[in-house]
Formats: sequence, structure tokens, C-alpha cells
Amino acid sequence: MKMQFVTRVLWLVLLGVAMPFGAAFGQHDNASSNRPSEALKAFLRTYLNPRQEDRIKETTQITVVSVKTEAEAGEELVVYVSGPQGSWCGTGGCMMLILEPFQSSFKVLGRVTIVQLPIRLLPSRKHRHPDIGVWVQGGGIQPGYEAVVSFDGTNYSATYSDNLSTPPAQPVNGIKGKKIITTTDNSIPLYE
Repeated sequence: MKMQFVTRVLWLVLLGVAMPFGAAFGQHDNASSNRPSEALKAFLRTYLNPRQEDRIKETTQITVVSVKTEAEAGEELVVYVSGPQGSWCGTGGCMMLILEPFQSSFKVLGRVTIVQLPIRLLPSRKHRHPDIGVWVQGGGIQPGYEAVVSFDGTNYSATYSDNLSTPPAQPVNGIKGKKIITTTDNSIPLYE
């Protein structure tokens, strides 16, 4: 009887600690904002800057959000890579990567180079992976529109291309979704 009481008290204490901890990271429904792990940062440093250029080290910022999937891995990471124009950003936006944890590293499922904020998690899915809505504008595209980035079974793309400014990119037509990255205010330096 005494042991059951102690067990219940411990569970209540753990729940009381765990709930504010999860809330502090913005965890809710299908996406949560994350502080990137050292393993993720190491992967991104190698993937984005294989020649270890100093200008990239000084200016690259990342915003990371974890997204749940129905696939075996269970999660993907949406990474918005920003910096000054000419590195990861241009007049059409900045780069978005969609990564999946793979063994002790990560696998790139998608690389979209012209993404304006906000990025939305859409309720639709393709091949058990969520669709992502991104704003496409600038670089000659006026007015802008929101395009759907869908998983095609091998990578994220708008059917055949990762360039959402050219056909067969598909606009989001009235699909509601949850904004997962709206600003770079909370981005962190990749090399900190």
C-alpha cells in the first residue's frame, strides 16, 4: 500500500516536471520547435559547408522543427537555413531541408532552395509523410503563392522538381495547416 502511494506521487511529480519541459519547447500536435542536437549541427556543417568556408561559418543560421510522420522513422526535421543573400538566400527566399534521422546521422529527404516564410504543416500526406506548404515569391515570381511540397516516395519535391517556381509545382488551394516556422527571430547560428 505504501509502495503504491510512493509510486503515484513519483508519477505526479514526473508529470508536473515533464509537462512544463515539453511546453517550453513548443511541443504540440504534429510539430515542435527544437534546439538542434550536436549530431544534427555536425551533419549540417558537413552537408552545407564541405570546404569549411569562413564566410559560411560566420553567417549561417538555422531554425529546426520536428514533424511527426506515419513512416517507420516517426519524425522528420524541417530545417530553414538562412543567412545573407548569396549564401543560402536570394530574392526568391532561403533554403529548406527536410531530414530524417538515419542510423547515427541524417538522410536528406528534400532540399528546396527558394522558400519564403511562413512554412506550414499541411494535414494532407503522401506516402505516409506530411505535406509542407511554403510561400514562393520574388526572383521574378509576382504575385506570390503557397506551394505544396510533397513526398514522392524517394524525396520531397513538387512532383519532379525541388524548384517550386516552375511547373509542375502545385499551389495550395484552401488547405488549412499549422504554421511551423514563421520567422527567423529564434534561429541559431550553425557554428556556435
